[in-house]
Amino acid sequence: MSICKRVQQWATFARTWHIYDCTWQNPFDSAKIISKHLMGMNKPIYHPMNDCGDHVVAINTKEIALPGDEWIKRVYFHHTGYPGGASWTLAWELHEKDPTMVMKKAVYRSMKGNLQRRYTMQRLHLYADDKVPEDILANVSHQIKPLRQVPQLLLTFFVVVNCLLFSSRASRVNLYAKRSLLKTVPLYLTQKRNIMGRLGKVDPSSYSQPESITTLHSALRWQVDFKNTKLVGSVTHKFNVLEKNLAAIILDVRDIKITNAELICDKSHIPLNHFISESIDDIGAKLTLELPQGTAPGNLLVRIDYETSSAASGLQWLTPEQTLGKTHPYMFSQCQAIHARSILPCQDTPAVKFTYEATVEHPSDLTALMGALIDKRGPGCTTFKQEVPIPAYLLAIAIGKLVSKPLGPQSNVWAEQGIIDECAEEFSQTSEMLKTASDICGPYVWKQYDLLVMPPSFPFGGMENPCLTFVTPTLLAGDKSLADVVAHEIAHSWTGNLVTNKNFEHFWLNEGFTVFVETKIVGRMHGDKERDFHMLRNLTDLQECIRTQLAKQPELTKLVVDLSNCGPDDAFSTVPYIKGSTFLRYIEDLLGGPEIFEPFLRQYLQKYAYKSVITDDFKQALYEYFNGTDKKGKLTEIDWDMWLSCEGMPPIIPKFDETLANVSKQLAQLWGTKTTSELRDLPDVKQRISSHQLIDFLGKLIECKGIKDLNEQKIELLETAYNLKNTKNAEVRFRLMRLYIMARLLDRLDEIIAFANSNFRMKFCRPIYRDLGNWPDARPKAIENFKRVKDQMMAVCSHTIEKDLGLK
Repeated sequence: MSICKRVQQWATFARTWHIYDCTWQNPFDSAKIISKHLMGMNKPIYHPMNDCGDHVVAINTKEIALPGDEWIKRVYFHHTGYPGGASWTLAWELHEKDPTMVMKKAVYRSMKGNLQRRYTMQRLHLYADDKVPEDILANVSHQIKPLRQVPQLLLTFFVVVNCLLFSSRASRVNLYAKRSLLKTVPLYLTQKRNIMGRLGKVDPSSYSQPESITTLHSALRWQVDFKNTKLVGSVTHKFNVLEKNLAAIILDVRDIKITNAELICDKSHIPLNHFISESIDDIGAKLTLELPQGTAPGNLLVRIDYETSSAASGLQWLTPEQTLGKTHPYMFSQCQAIHARSILPCQDTPAVKFTYEATVEHPSDLTALMGALIDKRGPGCTTFKQEVPIPAYLLAIAIGKLVSKPLGPQSNVWAEQGIIDECAEEFSQTSEMLKTASDICGPYVWKQYDLLVMPPSFPFGGMENPCLTFVTPTLLAGDKSLADVVAHEIAHSWTGNLVTNKNFEHFWLNEGFTVFVETKIVGRMHGDKERDFHMLRNLTDLQECIRTQLAKQPELTKLVVDLSNCGPDDAFSTVPYIKGSTFLRYIEDLLGGPEIFEPFLRQYLQKYAYKSVITDDFKQALYEYFNGTDKKGKLTEIDWDMWLSCEGMPPIIPKFDETLANVSKQLAQLWGTKTTSELRDLPDVKQRISSHQLIDFLGKLIECKGIKDLNEQKIELLETAYNLKNTKNAEVRFRLMRLYIMARLLDRLDEIIAFANSNFRMKFCRPIYRDLGNWPDARPKAIENFKRVKDQMMAVCSHTIEKDLGLK
């Protein structure tokens, strides 16, 4: 292809959309600027024979200002082409009839009178006001600076005068004459958006359009820049176009700088015009990649060169001082729910699943891990492959001074050197959990199951990244009592990773199913009483969540929520986990127990493997499986609307074995109703209970209304009775800190804040900061501490705590 043709092709594909505000502008001067952009005269490649012009969107044409007395003296001639068809119209009359016509004629006459002019005018989009169709506005990436400036108060004054005084024809003529005398300029158009409304048809939290195009495979190439805390590189997406004549690819981005985008066709690389919309707080922006006209359904290969921001919400960068070893930096990601868009331009919705490969260049003395299988490892460069399709939120990377120890034939645990032995001991039951989960759910398709014990700033208990689960160091209790979190993350290998909710309104399909399977793993390993006790403890946590975190947002206590006006991070709670698993337990018991329900569970997971689903898909699968069986009639007893749409606690609590729970319940009643002196006189003030019962007892005590004699003496007695001061169990320590706050122990405030600073797991931090925020004497110090350490938190953690404290 010749250079001339290449330039012509590039110019055609690379048309930019500009916006111009006509408010109080002279249309004839404005027309000169607009026509230059329409013809491409603002570009260095301009040539009269080269059609390289752009699109221009002109808004507020009804607010133009003609110079002098042009409104009442300028005349426009028109002839219909028939005898007697001549007419003459004053400028103001033409403007009254069609507010876009004066500007249109001005632009038309400012161009050279050749055949190209009519075709070029098709790229001019005129609007009388600032209401621009969404599909047009989505294309705009540049703004043409207006020629003159209008004072805001003057603009407001004339709008009011126009509304109140000028209604008659003569008065309007007078107004046009007065407006002509002004030398004013428009305010710049700023299209600010908030979270109101759904961003997409399939997913309210994603701009991408999986109904029109889906990602099949992504090839990542990253250079890890610890000095500037960013990733620099590219992603090559293989798309499947589902729609004829698709005009553009829409991707999600957040704080990402795009340096190049190109369409790869055989050996040709065709530059793509691209632009990013204004960002919505905590959501991100829309990246538009314009496609050539006539793009047919089928596969497309698009490469995007980019770099992340140092403030990317999905990445956490730690200095050597913030790590356990104190000698090397550390970086890790957390993409759930919608933070993958801060790491790469992508369809950041669980409705889209894709395979990926990655080449990561990193410091040679550090180890790189991803949620994928290691393909090749060399000095300073590691390649990965993930051959099972995943949603974007399951992308994961971690780089640090890491070592590993085997846990079984398919599993290793990774951590910093100082805690690797402790981690290997704590999670020694991982292989047994994996085998138990496979017995329940079917074959494990991800080949490898490794654990990475994260730094304390990791915001969750665990993250189910394929092949490499991230877990919090707060699970290191010394007695394996908190290792059940690993059972939860293992269960995600089927429920969430293999079968995925299509959007986060149906998050319970991920988490409710996972807790349900988790309790089955616990039951098979430790007995049915332990399984039921696990469920009952969860209900205690759910009750506390509804009473505190969601007290002002009861609509988020529904099982299926509406995220049109709410981001997934803001909606995050224990409701989909516990209310969802309780619903499944109710259905299982209704249909006859595990021996009836577990075969359906395996069939459901097999039917929707590698797919994304909504609640209706689960419901349909349930009815299809039991149709024609004696259990069909039982399904009519399920009140789906009540379970899915009612607020608050589950409408029906299944019958659980309460043997283990009654011990902690009775202890909570005892400590809640007796004074300190009465408790000292009781011989059974201390009972031998398990770690799980101790956690449940303290949780139920917190939920007690009006604890009698809650003071420092009672807290000290509690600490002595159960050796709480020396415990390593983070769940116990967390509940003890909350009791300090409830007792208003101001002298323990430093200890409470120290605990909050020791880890940034949201399960612990959010309630602590909420409680401190509601304690007037402690609130100032809590806010001061939060502002000091917030930069050490991941974005999802600092964002939610800011809202909890009323700072955002």
